[in-house]
Amino acid sequence: MEWTDTLMLDSSRNDGRSDSQRSLLAARVMTKQGITFLHADAPTYAETTASLELLRGFRESVRRVVLCEGSWIAAGRQLGHEVVELGLADVLVSCGRTGREVGIGARDAGLDLSSVVVCNTADAGCRVLTRMLHEGDTVLLLGIEQEECDGLIESLGHCSTVKSGAAA
Repeated sequence: MEWTDTLMLDSSRNDGRSDSQRSLLAARVMTKQGITFLHADAPTYAETTASLELLRGFRESVRRVVLCEGSWIAAGRQLGHEVVELGLADVLVSCGRTGREVGIGARDAGLDLSSVVVCNTADAGCRVLTRMLHEGDTVLLLGIEQEECDGLIESLGHCSTVKSGAAA
């Protein structure tokens, strides 16, 4: 299993790019079983915003899913709103210290309650996500540690529950 740095350009140079532009260039991309994963550390507001903009613009015809570990964010409800309004997410799995607040914000922004899942840990969120994914989904892994991202991808290789076709 290997993440590709398809979007990675030389972001270490001081080339006049903003933090948000550099975070877009540093997002890692992987495809497994017809699902595209975007991994973004997103520890700052600018990087989070850029990651959500990347999700919004990525493969417009598929379901957008966000797995967010919210322990690093103070404004959970605001993040929930932005996941829906800026990232155009169809599904949110939120976990961590502010996971509940992120979920409430997403619901308040119009995401259907059945499309919001709140878990205590990112590991639990990954397990839930493996049962929810459909072929063709694009998944933004926001604030998730690299090891957990790799574990999620690995679990899909042993999982026969990925559904074919887009969600109804």
